[in-house]
Amino acid sequence: MRRTGRSHLSEGIRAQHDPLTAGLPWYGWLFDRILAHTPDVAAVLEVGAGAGLLWTYNYDRLPMAWWVWLTDLSPDVVTELRNAVDGAPQVTVTQGEFADLPLGDSAFDTVVANHLLEVLDDPSQALGEFERVLRPGGSILLAADGPTHLIELDRLLAGRVEGWRPLEVPRYHLGNATTALAERFAGVRLERFSEGFRLADADAVVGLLGAVCGAQLSATHSREIRAEVAAVIERDGHFHLTTDTGLFVATAR
Repeated sequence: MRRTGRSHLSEGIRAQHDPLTAGLPWYGWLFDRILAHTPDVAAVLEVGAGAGLLWTYNYDRLPMAWWVWLTDLSPDVVTELRNAVDGAPQVTVTQGEFADLPLGDSAFDTVVANHLLEVLDDPSQALGEFERVLRPGGSILLAADGPTHLIELDRLLAGRVEGWRPLEVPRYHLGNATTALAERFAGVRLERFSEGFRLADADAVVGLLGAVCGAQLSATHSREIRAEVAAVIERDGHFHLTTDTGLFVATAR
């Protein structure tokens, strides 16, 4: 498994929960989609649940007759996840490989993977496991980014950081994963999240860049970028940051 700079940054943005966007926050929007594609009485699995933010932000919206299983690969992450959902009787946390889930066949009505597909070197085994644990007719919801996600940050860094390469486009993304999913699931469709962020604070933009390249961004370049971004904000009222993000929805055969 790998994590790209783009993936780290996406997580950082989403972890703010309510960034400066005109639409719904990410976790609220994603939970809305899960509700729309899941029965009122259901077993729901999130694979690669991380810190469990999807559920902690939406726990008061959890249907009474849902049973939720959360799994992740890292023992440390699983410990954090258990602490996050401690006391939630409807939620069970397990540790397991994405390509070898410790769960039974046809056990779930819905499987969710939030930005997991694009960080796996080869997602085919994980997709096979998702297919195995889903009941026929169950829903799979896979959130992912597209190739233009955060492209403005690449443009700000170009020529300023020696040896800088554009943020890596993952092997599987919104623009090309439909075929791989259609091999295993029926009715694959894409639902888009939003058109982007409107950031009104130049320091916030510089902070996001620091999350990408860290020490590679010198104080001089930070000042240059801040001045450039501040000029755009003064002219347009905001700095637009593309969020090419969405959700694949499909059905188990």
